[in-house]
Amino acid sequence: MKKILTNNIAYKLLSLFFAVIFWLIVVNIDDPEVTRTIQGIPVTTLDEEVITEKNQVYTILSGKEVTVTIKGPRSEVDKMSKEDFVAEAPFSEKSNVDAVPIYVKFRNSKYDKDCEISQKTMSMKLEIENIVTKTYEIEINQTSGLTSSYYLGKESIEPSSVTVSAPESVINQIKHVGADVDLSSHTGDFTTQLNIKYYTATGTLADMKSNVKTDTDTVNYTAKVYPVREVPLKFGTTGTVADGYELVEVTGEKNTLKIAGPGAEQIESIVFPDELINISGASSDISVSVDVSAQLPSGVFLCSENDSTMNVTAKIEKLVTSTYRIPISEIDKNNIPDGYSAEIVQSSINITLSGLQKYHDSFNVNNLNAYVDLKNTVEGNNEVIVKFTLPEGLRVVSEVRVNVLITKNNSNNNGETTTASTGSTENTSNTQDISQ
Repeated sequence: MKKILTNNIAYKLLSLFFAVIFWLIVVNIDDPEVTRTIQGIPVTTLDEEVITEKNQVYTILSGKEVTVTIKGPRSEVDKMSKEDFVAEAPFSEKSNVDAVPIYVKFRNSKYDKDCEISQKTMSMKLEIENIVTKTYEIEINQTSGLTSSYYLGKESIEPSSVTVSAPESVINQIKHVGADVDLSSHTGDFTTQLNIKYYTATGTLADMKSNVKTDTDTVNYTAKVYPVREVPLKFGTTGTVADGYELVEVTGEKNTLKIAGPGAEQIESIVFPDELINISGASSDISVSVDVSAQLPSGVFLCSENDSTMNVTAKIEKLVTSTYRIPISEIDKNNIPDGYSAEIVQSSINITLSGLQKYHDSFNVNNLNAYVDLKNTVEGNNEVIVKFTLPEGLRVVSEVRVNVLITKNNSNNNGETTTASTGSTENTSNTQDISQ
């Protein structure tokens, strides 16, 4: 087999060469007709002023590119590409359904004689809209707020509005316009530039496609930032409660409030005028709503709008009267005249105290430190006022008096001092009887 292939190899190679030459000659002389599809030929739009002069814009829905089939001699067709064609869509021939015919031709007219074009894409489909102009107020959107130690005062933006000229479909989807600002790192007044954003009704960004014009893309944002100060509240009242009652306290819904602004650092407390709460003749709690913001100087702000008004309550309770029995042994006798003895005639006394129930609950009769001052007494019976050290919140309803017998001391034959008998003895019982 090898011998057959290699025998007379020079003649065989020469024969192959002449066969190829002969085939090329035949092909070039014959040049058969072939068909070929070419895609992606760009379409040029013409007469656009037909639309734009009416203050309208268009969007090409289909037909930006065309596909053609070329039929012609292989020698010409095989060399063609999309650059050899011109595709045009004259808007002046637009139909009532906004379709524009597409015309395709050879860029070089030399192909017109032997080649034929068949279009697969025949028209360009348009969407035509009116241009609408609308002005929007620009809202400030805080993506992050200040820290709790600072308060945001006056904000301003320049410009405060933006005018948009766009297709009607774009205008219809814009529901509000905003500019985002991050406040988290600021501790004082500042100015910065912000980009304008357009939002739909659902809060997503609007599709600001081509053919949209605005008179500005950014705004200058300025903000006042103040440190926060927390101050106590002070309340007063006017008038006097009904007899038998007492004003316990005056309290608001909060004991302190946070304020900020120029001069806030000079405020030590917020003082409410007494006349805001009139308790004249009151026998039960009085509650009034007060305007907190009215108590602040100009330029000072409440850090929370919820604090602008507050309910303030004057708590009023009925006074309780209770009577306590005090043994004579608990009454000290002070300043007994020299050379005399003193004896309280009765065995016990009653003291009536008035005050709030909470003070009665904590009262201990042993802490009264009761005593009589005998400095100005004379020999015989003396009616003397009993004095007490009263605890907070309690007062004596009426004076307590006792009879004190002052007797002169006598010396017997043995030099001992004795006291004349009075027919009564001092009660030295340590038993405490407290009745209410």
